[in-house]
Amino acid sequence: MPRASQKDTILRAALSCFAEYGYDATRTRHIAERAGVAESALYRHHPSKEAIAQELYTRYFARYAERLQAIADGPHDPAAKLTAVIRAVLAAYREDPDAFVFTLVRTPAFLPHLPEGTVYPVEIVEGIVAAGQHAGVIRDGQANLLAGIFFGCVLRPIILATLAAPGALDLLGETGHDTVIEQAALAALRRPSS
Repeated sequence: MPRASQKDTILRAALSCFAEYGYDATRTRHIAERAGVAESALYRHHPSKEAIAQELYTRYFARYAERLQAIADGPHDPAAKLTAVIRAVLAAYREDPDAFVFTLVRTPAFLPHLPEGTVYPVEIVEGIVAAGQHAGVIRDGQANLLAGIFFGCVLRPIILATLAAPGALDLLGETGHDTVIEQAALAALRRPSS
């Protein structure tokens, strides 16, 4: 009978490999080596590398969406909610960079295979945008397009930081850039003054 702790070790090792190498370049031997187990141990818990990745993707995507849904359900005005979303995205990246990079940066191919009823972060922000449009504080435009632009302003700097040479852009340890990211994302949605 496989040990649960071994499964957790394998999942964490797989997450680290997927974030570092990307899903396609990761081999089961990479995961096994990083987990300190025999390659056959992976198959006692999952039928394939894809099954490991899909479990991780589903788990972390759901956690991320739950975090944003809690903000959307809160009592604040749309602008405050959007600010909280930006801060939550940056916090999620800093708390678990491997999970964030794997789930939101490197592996969109698993998105279509999420379980039915999955709540998508872009839909959550789309709802906040629509509420802001109704309140007259967010620019006119299709809400899902504006949500995509908003996420672009937040996620592109994270992508740049993960691809940049060491020291070129540090968003993990340096929070001084947060204000610029926040201002850019909010400015992209703000209703232009007449």
